[in-house]
Amino acid sequence: MIIEPLCYPMTDEQVRRKLLWLLQRLSSYRLWQRKRDAWALFAEQYEAALKTWPEDQCDGFHPKAIIWIYDALRLYDQGLPELAMGNRQVWQRMTGEFHQLARPVGLVRSFFYPRCHERWSQVEAYPPAIQTLNNLRIAEAYRGDNLLYPPHDNVGNFYDAAYLLDPEKYRWEFHIEPYPVFPKNLPPVPERHDIIIKTDDPVPCDGIWEPVKIHYHRKFLVVPTEIRGFTCLGAFNYFIRGMNAPRQAYVDILSRAGFDYRDVHWRLVWQDNRYCDGIIPDESDYFLAENPGKRITRHSGEACPHTGRWATLAGGQQQFAEVKAGALMPKATQYQSDMFAPEIVIPATWSLLHRDDEGNVYLTEQDH
Repeated sequence: MIIEPLCYPMTDEQVRRKLLWLLQRLSSYRLWQRKRDAWALFAEQYEAALKTWPEDQCDGFHPKAIIWIYDALRLYDQGLPELAMGNRQVWQRMTGEFHQLARPVGLVRSFFYPRCHERWSQVEAYPPAIQTLNNLRIAEAYRGDNLLYPPHDNVGNFYDAAYLLDPEKYRWEFHIEPYPVFPKNLPPVPERHDIIIKTDDPVPCDGIWEPVKIHYHRKFLVVPTEIRGFTCLGAFNYFIRGMNAPRQAYVDILSRAGFDYRDVHWRLVWQDNRYCDGIIPDESDYFLAENPGKRITRHSGEACPHTGRWATLAGGQQQFAEVKAGALMPKATQYQSDMFAPEIVIPATWSLLHRDDEGNVYLTEQDH
């Protein structure tokens, strides 16, 4: 774990609202149903490839991958009905169906196409047909879906809200994870203080919890009486009933590693009672980015319309560029396996990822 200066402070009301919404989204039935459906489509297309592709192309796949793929689909199909009834033990370590997913899904990722891997990690771009399959595979993943499992080391799953809120965290060398689109009006974070536990206490209910320092009113300036307020000590975490409340990481400039761990109190912010009545509500607001339109694009040599961060898949690898409005869009670098080979630049089509003015990155009437 690396602790860096906080760019998304939990004292900011919008940060708090967005993080609460994201954890609610990540723990929703609809999101896990979508994960399951995306994986089922990947399984179908992967099996079709094994049956129809040339033998030399299929040799690039791990022989056990199809077994792992269907093992993961089985776990999805076992866990979803449980979650639909409000049973969030599906995320329990070792025994929960959704926690058991980590093994087969991780094996498929690590051995997806070993010809482009080194030490179980992708090091070069996949051929086009393989990339098409890979796009189906990665459609199953949502950043932060692993944060629902109880921590294995008795330390909160994350400390810095940037892990979920910083768009840079969603960008990888060979693909970009979709960044969630937030509703315009996010509800405020509840300021309840009726349920408070401390490190190592059993968690009494499913929900979203905040690490806090408690401030008391004091009788005679010494004896604590009722609670008068809290100081937040880090990002919200999602806990499931029955696990033990963890410690929390914190920045410690005196520590050799730059951070340390401490026992804390956890305040219940939002209790998760969804689906316990057998009803799954409309959760479409969690997926506002379904059809946002086409991203603004420009070709090499064309004038940049908006200052910001641009990306391209040209040259066999994900590439990024910071370009100012009015400047000419750059060319891309051709990927080469020989790191000492002379650099080759090629024309590219660039897609706008983020505008410095926080404007829309999708085509509007003014962009046509």
